[in-house]
Amino acid sequence: MGLKPNFFFQLLFSLLLALLLFAAMGQHKQERLLNLFHRYTQHFFHGDSSALTGNIKIVGRQLIVDGKPFIMKGVCYNPVRKGGTHPSGLITVNPTTEDLAAIEKDFQMMHDAGVNTIRTYEPLLDPRILDLLTKYQLHTIVPALNYYLEPFEKTTSIVTRLRNHPSTLIWEVGNEWNTNFFYSKNADPAHPDGLGFHDSLNLLKHASRYIKSLDTTHPVSTVITRAALKNESIWPTLLHLKSIDIFGVNIYRGLDFDHRLEQWSTHMTKPLYIGEFGADAFNTTINAEDDASQEVATRSLVTELLNNLSALNPNHVLIGGCIFEWNDEWWKDPKSTPNVHSTAGITEPDEGPYSDYVFNEEWWGIVDIDRNPRPAYQTLKELYSK
Repeated sequence: MGLKPNFFFQLLFSLLLALLLFAAMGQHKQERLLNLFHRYTQHFFHGDSSALTGNIKIVGRQLIVDGKPFIMKGVCYNPVRKGGTHPSGLITVNPTTEDLAAIEKDFQMMHDAGVNTIRTYEPLLDPRILDLLTKYQLHTIVPALNYYLEPFEKTTSIVTRLRNHPSTLIWEVGNEWNTNFFYSKNADPAHPDGLGFHDSLNLLKHASRYIKSLDTTHPVSTVITRAALKNESIWPTLLHLKSIDIFGVNIYRGLDFDHRLEQWSTHMTKPLYIGEFGADAFNTTINAEDDASQEVATRSLVTELLNNLSALNPNHVLIGGCIFEWNDEWWKDPKSTPNVHSTAGITEPDEGPYSDYVFNEEWWGIVDIDRNPRPAYQTLKELYSK
């Protein structure tokens, strides 16, 4: 039975009228309408679960591991030895017997504190370290591609070596790529912007799709900065990253997450984790170590994180997060030597940790470089172990 001519012309007229109204809305209203359409129809078109084929699934805003909602109780881990630089000075790269003993001590202390996930900036590939991850029941967020000059052959090697290891939880592509452009920014004085945003976005898309072609059992994530979320134009970009299963956001803004969780809930339906958060242990206002303020920030931020877990309430956005960071790193001040614990700091507009809003890059550890716990470690242990 065909369509009657009058009905056809009425349908055509209605479609043309709708297009004219949409065109007259203006870009901002158009984006909000498209976001709403995506939000309320994506489950109809794409189902409630991701296309992952292993024991790790995504259902709504939850990360499901072995059939249960997973709570990411994480810590960032970049253990550069005293006197070393990144990445050659990492004790996880070609570890000696002494290095392995130090790594096992780290993992034991993490496990005792209730940590179940570690986020690194170089992949952990040594079989002896992988065995220790299993021993201490630690999952990993694996950096599959962070650097713009890394060949896809390296990504291939990382994914194929780790896709069957029980510690692997999530592949991660890019850390704050929206501002550092996969660490290409200022790498070449002749091209200070490096890749720029759009080429970085294309690299992210290609890399995430490529990883999915190699492995269908683990989610793929990417990490952006809090500052990106202040620009309304970012949301359509994030919504169209179909190959990204989970997003991470690094947030340094005093004692809370600056309403970014509520903002995420409004715009996005995919799960979120806090890739980095916390406070350093040096206070420039008193020019001294300030473990007490670091502890206050740790308690406030971890409490907010735990109060917004999707594992406990599927309407919440967070699967968890990773506090920055496990141990101090003495190599980060370019004007100092890696044998000296520099107190130099940097400031960024509308960013910064409690209490002085200065990034003292060599003082972020919840344990110091010799693995002496700060009060923040005990607070993390108290909260993560509940």
